[in-house]
Amino acid sequence: MADIAQALRAAVAGGHAAKLIGSAAAIFEAGGKRLLSPASQSTMRVLAERGAANVLAAATGPLLPPGLSPAKLIGSGARATAAVVKGGARVAAREIAKGAGKAAGIGFVIDGAVATVEGVMAMRAGTMDKEQAVKHVVTEAATGAVATGAGVLLGTGLVALTGGAAAPVVFAVGAMGAIGAKRVLKQWVA
Repeated sequence: MADIAQALRAAVAGGHAAKLIGSAAAIFEAGGKRLLSPASQSTMRVLAERGAANVLAAATGPLLPPGLSPAKLIGSGARATAAVVKGGARVAAREIAKGAGKAAGIGFVIDGAVATVEGVMAMRAGTMDKEQAVKHVVTEAATGAVATGAGVLLGTGLVALTGGAAAPVVFAVGAMGAIGAKRVLKQWVA
């Protein structure tokens, strides 16, 4: 069941990050472009694109039609361009925070629901008591929320620091960021 929660959490984080590309581009234009040198921005973008191609190849390789590789999919994606958010960096930052918060709420529900089922099954099997099951649900829901929000922030952070990336790259960075954050959080709270 944890695999289902992981896949859903990753999809939510990646999707929300991709939806917020315009806001992240506004932050880049407002000052994010001064944080890294152009060479560092380019290197970061290239590394993210390579990683995204590997992730997409593993996740969707058999599903893609013949002749369409993950690299072509990433190359054909639109890059973030001029900000579409009116009101500047403050409004853009607020939109990103709201998007990360919404994604975190969904991550809370996903991981909480899966952990509830796991807790009930464990109680019926006699491997957990009620207190342990409640602790499991609270821990999973909280770490799911934080991980999903972190994935959104990683995806949008890529655009805010580099000036743009194809939507599939931003999606992959957000998704993998959520998966990685959940793994780190589970080890940290264990």
